[in-house]
Amino acid sequence: MTTTEDSTQQRSSVLLRRAPLVVFALFLLTVTVVFVRPIGDSDAWWHLRLGEELTRTWALSDPPAWTRFATESWVATQWLPEIVAALWTAWFGLAGLVWLVCATVLVLAVTLYAVCRREAGRLPAALATILGFGGMAATLTPRPQLVTFVLLVVTLGAWLQTVRDLRPRWWLVPMSWVWACCHGLWFSGAVLGAVVVAGLVLDGRARGRSALTLLAVPLLSVVAAAVTPVGPRLLLAPFAVGGISEFITEWQRPSFFDLGPALTAAMIAAVVVLGARNRRRASWVSIGLLVLAAAWTLLSVRTVALGAAITAPLLAGALDQVLPRRESGPPSRQEKITVATAAASCLVVAALLAAVLSSVRVPANVPSELDGALDGLPPHTVIWNDYNLGGWIDYRHPTLEVVADGRAEAFGAEQLEKYGRVVRTEPGWEEILRTSGAHVAIVGTDTPLASALQERLGWRPLGQADGYVLLGDGTFA
Repeated sequence: MTTTEDSTQQRSSVLLRRAPLVVFALFLLTVTVVFVRPIGDSDAWWHLRLGEELTRTWALSDPPAWTRFATESWVATQWLPEIVAALWTAWFGLAGLVWLVCATVLVLAVTLYAVCRREAGRLPAALATILGFGGMAATLTPRPQLVTFVLLVVTLGAWLQTVRDLRPRWWLVPMSWVWACCHGLWFSGAVLGAVVVAGLVLDGRARGRSALTLLAVPLLSVVAAAVTPVGPRLLLAPFAVGGISEFITEWQRPSFFDLGPALTAAMIAAVVVLGARNRRRASWVSIGLLVLAAAWTLLSVRTVALGAAITAPLLAGALDQVLPRRESGPPSRQEKITVATAAASCLVVAALLAAVLSSVRVPANVPSELDGALDGLPPHTVIWNDYNLGGWIDYRHPTLEVVADGRAEAFGAEQLEKYGRVVRTEPGWEEILRTSGAHVAIVGTDTPLASALQERLGWRPLGQADGYVLLGDGTFA
């Protein structure tokens, strides 16, 4: 072989080793561009309103109702990120909040890559991260649940390290305390830990005192959740959604015709198929994690992201057995610097985009042109609102009283059932509307309720914008 051929092969080998990092850096840049966008999630607004009020009242176990229709007691399970987001928005405006959301999503992507990279080389780790992120993408909205996704990946990485060295990660206990202050799915970390410990016992790698020591980590994590400022009531909060899940789209079963569930299911199937090709017997830890990922994926729309996050490192490890191993062993210092530099650069790009794009300073998916008319309504006016506008009215028009918003637990099944009957104009809807005391409504322009209010009850338009119409019965004409 000539010197020239030798040099060409070396350059080609270097390019192949660096290609996954280039792809991952481009992926981070794509994520940045996609997530620097106006805040349009309907629930983001009531989270901001609650964050603002909690900075003044700290009423964590019995937050303010805001409206006479929120009659059920509920718990502020997401108070820490709500307060942070409210303060951040007060300091930097909506553009700053957009940057904060994008930064959190970038942290999630880098953390997921780091966990996948410990299980495989650069190429399978990058591929698994991108696929896993795709499975989570639909749920990556500007809400406190982003914290759960990041901390679940951190927890998964910690337990996979424990699988290797059988050492308990006690720092997971205080982290679980913080997690329990951030989101109601904090218990998913404890469940994950219990599954790993059970797998280690079945694999014969942890017995007796060693198994009990490892099991103490998820058990103490639950205890830590019970001693947050909310108190032991937090332990029962995850069950509050059970009686109203039929009214909440994201807590219903996922459709595998949607990209996220379909991609996550394909990842799980790929792990099974690739594992079957491997002659080595699968460990009970791997089986347990895969079953847990499948269970989260099947449970609800919201928990598909948990399934995708857990599956990604398993997929990385499975791909590592079949793809050419261009880079084995732990990440080098140069690789860490490259990934960190790419992420930091994306944070700067996000800040620049948020600063120059005027669109991110304006809320999306809300009829802002009707703000003037809504501001003119008397305090404590009951407004029959489109469900997707409830949080916005809570935040932007706090003196009005909505009949429903994203805090479904606070309204209860009976109120939500009545709300649905009116929206669908089912028999008896006029009486429900009358007894609510609503003299104005803001609903979708082409909805059955908009037509019924005008044609049957004689309500008149007071304004129209962005696919919504503000209607009144003449009381506040």
